[in-house]
Amino acid sequence: MSTPAAAPTAQILITLNRKRVYIFPSKHGIMLAVMVFVILLGSVNYDNALGYLLSFLLFGLFLIGVLHTYRNLTGLSYVAGDAKPVFAGSDATFKVTIENTADWQRYNIHLAHRPGLSNRWRRRRSIVRAEIATIKPRSIATMNLTLAATTRVSLHLTRVRISSVFPLSILRAWGYFETPLQCLVYPQAIGQLAMPLDVHAIGESNVGVSQGNDDFAGFRPYQAGDPIRTIAWKNLAKQDPVLVKRFTGGGSSAVRLRWADTAVLGDTELRLCQLSHWIVEAERLGLDYALELPELTIDPNSGSAHCHACLSALALY
Repeated sequence: MSTPAAAPTAQILITLNRKRVYIFPSKHGIMLAVMVFVILLGSVNYDNALGYLLSFLLFGLFLIGVLHTYRNLTGLSYVAGDAKPVFAGSDATFKVTIENTADWQRYNIHLAHRPGLSNRWRRRRSIVRAEIATIKPRSIATMNLTLAATTRVSLHLTRVRISSVFPLSILRAWGYFETPLQCLVYPQAIGQLAMPLDVHAIGESNVGVSQGNDDFAGFRPYQAGDPIRTIAWKNLAKQDPVLVKRFTGGGSSAVRLRWADTAVLGDTELRLCQLSHWIVEAERLGLDYALELPELTIDPNSGSAHCHACLSALALY
């Protein structure tokens, strides 16, 4: 969670006004109300002036808590959100940006995913991994919400509940933001089948390690997993960005990852996971690779953008 001190300039999408904020006693507030009622009954029965004083004092404290709890939440705005793609079986992190346009600080702001389910008990169980933050006056806070990405395709953060029990924890104020946020979930990168290419093609493809008659084709930015011997050390000595040499010729021009090559697996999800594993492995080796799916073909290339395009095609298949 980060809270920049600079004044916000983002466009406000949703604001919690007085009609969008709800308030109700918390568990501690209900216990306090029961205690005040018992004290009041005892004071009426025994005509105890100090009992009256205590019960009215606690009731006044309760009313003041209503105002401060409501004021701590109202006026907050949902500005934007973002989520990076993840593989199925891992956790998706949504970055939700909340803006405080008021001149006072907002304390103990809770943010949680609250999908709109009809079953009340399922709704309660779905509130997990809430993020808590304190938002400074006239600033923006980015809060992270983590949800389990169990299956591929897209994980939607449909509705976010924002709440607070400040200052006395006897009352809870809350509101909802309807968000369009979604996180693309790739198929798991697992599989037992070998990549469909031979050893000769691996050793002499255009990954930057070919020698002999291969033609120099320029440089590309270094990516995690590139062999160390392909780094352009002379450029690095000049304090240039880390670059990798690329060559052409002398072997297979690209690895073709075909849907038909996974037919032995049968199940669609297993085939997608196998293709995902091949893509990750080809990217790690620095190979140029193409993806062939039914009714979709992605031309050979390499790099993070190409990897994302191929994995996205698998996720949305």
